[in-house]
Amino acid sequence: MSHFYKYTIFFILVFSALPVFSSKPQIINIYREKYRADNKNWSIGQDERGFLYFGNDIGLLEFDGVEWNLNRIPNSLVARSVAVLSHNTIFTGSYEEFGRWDRDLSGKLVYTSLSDSLDKALFRNDDFWKIWIADNCVYFQSFSAIYMYDYKTVTRIPSDKGFLFLTKVRDEFLIQQMLGPLFRLKGTTLEKIEGSDIFNNTDVRVILPYKDNQYLIGTTTKGIYIYDGATFKEWNPELSRLMNSKELNCGLFSSRGTYFLGTILDGIYEIDTNGKIIDHMSSENYLQNNTILSLYEDNLNNIWAALDKGISYIQYMENMSCYTDPGGKTGAVYGGIVWNDKLFVGTNQGVFYLTKDDLNRSDALSGMRLINGTQGQVWAFRIIDGKLYCCHNKGLKEIHKDLSVSDAFSVGTGVYNISEASMKNHDLLLLSTYQSIKIIDKNTKAVFRPGQISEPIINAEFDHLGNIWLEHFNRGVYRCKLDDDLNSIRSFSYYGGNNNDDLPYKLKLFKVGGRVVLLGDNRFYTYDDIANKIVPNQLLDDCFNDVKELKQVIPITDNLFWALTTSAIYKFSYDGYEASIVESYDLGMNMSLVNSYEKVSVLNDSVSLICLDNGFMLYRKPEGRTGLTERRLPLPYIESLRAVDTDGDIEYKDMVKGSKIVYDHNTVTFGFSSNNAFAMNLSFQYMLENVDQDWSAPRKVNNVSYARLPKGKYTFKVRTVDSLGNYSDEVTYDFEILSPWYLTIWAYLLYIVVIVAVLYAIWMLILRRYRNLHLQKIRQRETRRLRILAGELQQEVEQKSAELLTQTSFIIQKNELILKIKDIVDEFYSKNKLNALLPLYQKINALLNNNLDSEDDWKMFLIKFEEKHTGFFKKMKMLYPQLTNSDLRLCACLKLNLETKEIASLMNLSVRAVENSRYRLRKKLNLQPSQNLNEFFLNVD
Repeated sequence: MSHFYKYTIFFILVFSALPVFSSKPQIINIYREKYRADNKNWSIGQDERGFLYFGNDIGLLEFDGVEWNLNRIPNSLVARSVAVLSHNTIFTGSYEEFGRWDRDLSGKLVYTSLSDSLDKALFRNDDFWKIWIADNCVYFQSFSAIYMYDYKTVTRIPSDKGFLFLTKVRDEFLIQQMLGPLFRLKGTTLEKIEGSDIFNNTDVRVILPYKDNQYLIGTTTKGIYIYDGATFKEWNPELSRLMNSKELNCGLFSSRGTYFLGTILDGIYEIDTNGKIIDHMSSENYLQNNTILSLYEDNLNNIWAALDKGISYIQYMENMSCYTDPGGKTGAVYGGIVWNDKLFVGTNQGVFYLTKDDLNRSDALSGMRLINGTQGQVWAFRIIDGKLYCCHNKGLKEIHKDLSVSDAFSVGTGVYNISEASMKNHDLLLLSTYQSIKIIDKNTKAVFRPGQISEPIINAEFDHLGNIWLEHFNRGVYRCKLDDDLNSIRSFSYYGGNNNDDLPYKLKLFKVGGRVVLLGDNRFYTYDDIANKIVPNQLLDDCFNDVKELKQVIPITDNLFWALTTSAIYKFSYDGYEASIVESYDLGMNMSLVNSYEKVSVLNDSVSLICLDNGFMLYRKPEGRTGLTERRLPLPYIESLRAVDTDGDIEYKDMVKGSKIVYDHNTVTFGFSSNNAFAMNLSFQYMLENVDQDWSAPRKVNNVSYARLPKGKYTFKVRTVDSLGNYSDEVTYDFEILSPWYLTIWAYLLYIVVIVAVLYAIWMLILRRYRNLHLQKIRQRETRRLRILAGELQQEVEQKSAELLTQTSFIIQKNELILKIKDIVDEFYSKNKLNALLPLYQKINALLNNNLDSEDDWKMFLIKFEEKHTGFFKKMKMLYPQLTNSDLRLCACLKLNLETKEIASLMNLSVRAVENSRYRLRKKLNLQPSQNLNEFFLNVD
């Protein structure tokens, strides 16, 4: 037979917060493979934001309630001691080293050594075991000395015999000289406490506050003493003997008014102010191991234990006591009941029982015993007429006072539930069985089996109209009318189960004031007997509007009920007219109800048994509470803002005020945390305005990233949320993604300049083009004009040439004609030499000679020539000033490309004379013999 324990041991790789409860706690044993939280853990501290710090074999472990971070001390030293000044400053001590950690903009801790400025020989081979923070200084204690750090310098407080452990009690610092008396430390001065020589040759491990300003002093071999400021006296000798045998190592005085004492050999003892042991937690039932190195109470009054291997968290839940089986050997619990001064617990393995005295022992439930004959699946218990009935998969069992078991009635099948009812003066028992509903007449013991519905029925209830409602094991419900003989069903209606009635597939039923209420898909329904249909129950829907995954409703009294979800339970009141939640409890991730069979067994009006898949919890009604106490969730903190560019370059922003982030670093990551996120089982919801449409789903994360945000102003929002549907106020952070360089004012100015320049260039190009087009048109017009003019000039030239040719031809022909006439006259005169003809001959001869060499002809020739070849004579005269007029006339003839004979006729010279003139002209022109004279003049412009 396995044993249930009042604590739950959870071996977890992923952490989540657990609900806070009072009375008997549960213990969470923490494993963290990545950072080896299962190593030795020497000391514990907590900051104002709820971050926890553990001095570990491999460094300083930091836990924000969601994730663990390892901060390594230089040379990978062990962190023996931890003290927390604030969220931004933590002190640690290790081997031959002590220093401080300061948080940077990224949220990471950066280490600064305080011992580097000291002579290492002073603390060679020393570990710093304790760190305490005073009003204006910090004490670091090793076995050889104490070092006081005033935030500027470090001062050494030596001791010839060495020290054991420095302890802070209230506002005093007490320390034992090694195996010697106690001293009080004030500043840098040690004052011996009179009478403390009784601690010679023993170790004082624990000094705690006691009532009336007294002190509780625990040793390893001499027991526990009370010090009233003047004398020492032994406190509870029996406890002293126990602690001597277990080797007391550490302790604390809790806010619950009890002491927790950690031992080397046997775990943790919780004792009251009289020295009576209340609880004992050890590796026999709860802890990972028995060696307790440090204890710490967090700001929610739960206890953290640093162990020789690992970390354990002792957590309390208000109004609850936890009884779970860490090994799971007993199985899941499906019901419980108190009868005959015993608590009976039904599981999937059978019925176990324990006495009330067992529940009050520190080793509660270790004596839980299985009742023989009940092996198998147990579904429910019911006390009827003083008899205890057990609904079992083998039928209906009766458990007798002597714990013997017998079959009750002849059922012949498994029974889910049993209830009492009355119908027409008949006292009945309704049995919900694996096959159908069965009805037993309590007076005649007759068993009736209405046969129309042969399906597994898990629950049955009569309503105020006499209808019997049957809840199917896996789907909808039936509303039936029984015949008077109870052997058959007169009529029935079916709801849900894909019946095309718009109701959920699976429905649960419970009664309120005689009326049946249905639950399905997180919505409530009731039967409207006037309209004869199922209608929504708006009162209950509004009451549970923020609650998700409702699974079951269990009546406590006529107007009080339990509502169960997968991870929470709610106590609510409902009388048909008003509905309100009275109490709510979060079970967390490490405890869970039995999946699909969520149940609470009501033991009495003030105590209920909550069935878990590895045990149960006992609820005790709080005294004096009249309504739901609002659970105010802590505000989250936005720890850091990281901006990253595409190359992976990281920038961290100041969180005090809003940030402006350059566009290149537009991938941002927000880090956030919350006080007590682990203890309160908190999740986070976040939203980035203008990016997210709504709040994210609750997630147990401590950061969120947004990639490649466009330019603009943003507001990041984050809030905490628990599994009960409570929300904290939102925390916001405003930031701005600046425009990219190409969208800044300077860029716009540059763009304007460039655009203006481009427009100007385009304008100039257009202007130039139009100018060119205009010029082209002008050129075309001018070309046309010039062509016309050239044509006219050509015509004029041709005309001049024609005139020149005509003139030349005329002169030549005239001269030739004159010469012929002269020849004729000379021939005639020579043949007829008459004196009478002589005067006539002379006149004719003179007239012909005058016309043959007429200066007027040459002038006209030269005018015509000059008109065609303007400047020719001027150019020739300029180039060749030695030329005579006759030479110029010859040049003109040669320019006209006249033949020698034509030139002779024109100039009234002989051919021979022309040849001689050409010869002389060549010399004046300095022409080469090979150079053609005519071609020379043709090339002269």
